[in-house]
Amino acid sequence: MADVDVVIVNYKSADHTARCVAAVHAVAAADGFDAQAIVVNNADAPALLDAAVAASGGALVLHNAANAGFGAACNQGAARGTAPYILILNPDATLEPGALRRCRDFLADPANAAFGIVGPEIVDSTGIVVPSCSALPTPLDLLVRTAGLHLILPTYGYPYLSAADHALSRPVGQVMGAALMIRRDLFAALQGFDDAFFLYYEDVDLCARAQSKGQGSYYLKEARVRHVGAGSSSQASGMALALHIASRGIYARRHFGRFWQAVILLAAVAIELPARLVRCFAKGRDIGMVLEAYRLLLQSAASGTTIAALHARAR
Repeated sequence: MADVDVVIVNYKSADHTARCVAAVHAVAAADGFDAQAIVVNNADAPALLDAAVAASGGALVLHNAANAGFGAACNQGAARGTAPYILILNPDATLEPGALRRCRDFLADPANAAFGIVGPEIVDSTGIVVPSCSALPTPLDLLVRTAGLHLILPTYGYPYLSAADHALSRPVGQVMGAALMIRRDLFAALQGFDDAFFLYYEDVDLCARAQSKGQGSYYLKEARVRHVGAGSSSQASGMALALHIASRGIYARRHFGRFWQAVILLAAVAIELPARLVRCFAKGRDIGMVLEAYRLLLQSAASGTTIAALHARAR
């Protein structure tokens, strides 16, 4: 049995995925670990991905005929492993030496029994620390985020903790799903990610549900992952924005009720939409992405069809 199962969801990012798999094998060898890499392919060209992964050391590759969404694909990959720890890792993220061992050792230490999820420090391609952890959002936090007030309130603390808070390892409300290690027994008890979240907020929801079971999340600065960022979602930015707004609403409904979901979605239309359009005009950017996102949201609401399904039909 492997020490850790590393689940990587691929969507139009075969080159990133291949580099990610290669880094998993290299770091596992350096850490003295038996790590199984499991790649879940969300509708990318199978032959291209298989060849790239094989050249990078190999992995168990599961092919989906359609994009199943991030959380559902993670569940699919995790179900094929048996290791006591699961690392969810973005394809455009690469482990640095010691990351596997330090995250696993933290969760394996009986002194840390109150924590079931750990997230490493994440840095960009230049080595600058990327904000990756936060408190769990309240309804007010979601409303502030939707209204864009966090952009003019840099010390507000949501959607990410401050740079100073990222300077030390600490308990946090949630860690980013780009690199998240969780005990398998906890993942099973939670029934994995809620696949109602096609993309975005599935990691926040997982950490919130873990917290409700007395299993907190921890930011571990001593472990590091390098993350390029936006390796997949940026390829369909209108859809990505629509999914982000919709997932905010789903999170509000799941944790605070339908009233707050309605408030968040109303604010997205009445405040966020005009604010985004004004910013586009002010910066000379194309407003097409914003209009496409809100077209998908309104069409989804009118038809009762998910945004992902609408996007798939239009392709």
